[in-house]
Amino acid sequence: MSPEEFARLQAENQKLKAKLDKQQQSKQKRRKLGWTFLKQSSGFILGAKLKKSIERFLEELSEQQRVSRETLSDLLSAIIIRLTRVGFLLVITAILPSILLIFQTYYLSQQNKLITGQSEMFKQQNNRLDQQTYLQEAERRGQTLLLMDNMLKEISDDVRVNPQNTINDATAGRLISLSKMLKPYKYLENDSLIVQVISPERGYLLVSLLETGINLNATSRSRTNGKLMNRLDFTYAELRDLTLKGADLLEINLSYADLRNSNFTGTDFKKADLSNARLQQTNLSYTGLGEADLENAKLQNAILDRADLSKTNLTGADLRNTSLVKTKIKEAVLKNARVQKAFEQDASLQLNKDQSAWLFQTYEVVEIDEDHYQLLPKS
Repeated sequence: MSPEEFARLQAENQKLKAKLDKQQQSKQKRRKLGWTFLKQSSGFILGAKLKKSIERFLEELSEQQRVSRETLSDLLSAIIIRLTRVGFLLVITAILPSILLIFQTYYLSQQNKLITGQSEMFKQQNNRLDQQTYLQEAERRGQTLLLMDNMLKEISDDVRVNPQNTINDATAGRLISLSKMLKPYKYLENDSLIVQVISPERGYLLVSLLETGINLNATSRSRTNGKLMNRLDFTYAELRDLTLKGADLLEINLSYADLRNSNFTGTDFKKADLSNARLQQTNLSYTGLGEADLENAKLQNAILDRADLSKTNLTGADLRNTSLVKTKIKEAVLKNARVQKAFEQDASLQLNKDQSAWLFQTYEVVEIDEDHYQLLPKS
């Protein structure tokens, strides 16, 4: 081998040795870093007390080949304490999402309460706006009372000088127009709007006309449009809590009118339209209701003693707890009329035998729903 080749090999050998030394140093450095990290992390994970107990245990075991009872006891107690702490941390970590979820649910519920409260405020605001609208309408309608009073004075003067208690055609025409102009509306009652529209002015007009002594059925414009009573509009009239005995109201149109708690004893309603009228707690004793239309009328707790209901249309009417002592009910239409469970027993005691016999030969009490009974034709 030539000196040049030997020198070259020796140089390569030096390079390889330097490279190996560098790799060895890097490996030792990594090992040292790993051991330092493990040592520090073991102290964090195991805790200082448990770490010292393990070191003491290993020292005694390597030096004396045995471990004292005290060292073993310290090691076991350190392990138990560490596991307890770790378990507590695990429990806290486990329940933390649940705690956060509870807080989230609570705040969502509070937010929903605020939204609900805001919705209620908007609802109240809308109700107040509706009330304001209806009150403005009621105020406008109230201004017609002056016109009505002037007309009633004129009618009273005409009736006073006319032996037949009639009025002239011009006055009759204005009266008809006035009755149609007094349209129903809602007004405040106990700081809230009433549920159904009503016309107190039409009720006032009817009572005032009767007080003048005018005979609405005798007063006619038969040359053109028939009886005045047939042309006057008293639908939705408010006639609550008043006494109007023995009035002549043949063929009057009181559909959707409110006649609750009133006394109409002896009034003649023959062929009148009382469909959908509210007649709860109304005294209709001795009234003539023959051929009248009381479809869907509300007659709960009404008194119909000795009234004439011959050929009266009571389809769908509410007759619960209605008094029918000596009432003429033969040939009345009672299909789907609502009654109480004991209606047959009560009616049999109140009606005359012939009326009761016709009623329950023609209709039967049928339970439609829980606590809902109706009269249905017998098949």
